[in-house]
Amino acid sequence: MLQTLQSSQHSGSSTSLASTKVCSSMDETDGPGEEVLDEGFQVPASIAERYKVGRTIGDGNFAIVKECIERSTGREYALKIIKKSKCRGKEHMIQNEVSILRRVKHPNIVLLIEEMDMPTELYLVMELVKGGDLFDAITSTNKYTERDASGMLYNLASAIKYLHTLNIVHRDIKPENLLVYEHQDGSKSLKLGDFGLATIVDGPLYTVCGTPTYVAPEIIAETGYGLKVDIWAAGVITYILLCGFPPFR
Repeated sequence: MLQTLQSSQHSGSSTSLASTKVCSSMDETDGPGEEVLDEGFQVPASIAERYKVGRTIGDGNFAIVKECIERSTGREYALKIIKKSKCRGKEHMIQNEVSILRRVKHPNIVLLIEEMDMPTELYLVMELVKGGDLFDAITSTNKYTERDASGMLYNLASAIKYLHTLNIVHRDIKPENLLVYEHQDGSKSLKLGDFGLATIVDGPLYTVCGTPTYVAPEIIAETGYGLKVDIWAAGVITYILLCGFPPFR
């Protein structure tokens, strides 16, 4: 059981987000036009005429994530709405996350479809992953067989290997940021999301960041670290999948 595994950023979305609710619904038969959402979010007509915005599926410190449907194709996506007034002084973090998302394209990483920069908000249309996250899956299952765990770790290792070939370190790999993708044939795979702490590695890093349960010793020691800290986090997740609880408590 994972009662000791906790995170203040736990949500069903792939990003760290802010507490807000939506007043529109995917079931409404509304046509194109400006959509007004709670907490002062107002979707511009230029976006509303292309996407029908629905319920909130994630929230956090400076943004919300909502379901949306592309009107021309009927395809479902996740719309991340970042309110710029709530992230003053942290603009570089947002810019860094978006620049990395633009670069990465891999079947085990949540895909950025497009971005729309407005005066007061930044809108990111992203791949919608409906199967929840690995945290919820672990807490409901307790632990996995070696076969099931190996399949999940193969997905995670593939994503990490791809990122590291680009010299990108994620720095926040944990079950909450691994989303369960359900394929049409009933099979499932994992997709890595939330690139808020990801960065390019061009030398030793010294910033202490991440989630304590999954943080590698060299991050805490402040002796300089690099890509390998993601491997440590993957090892912790492997232990949790097989044992049902974290190795360090």
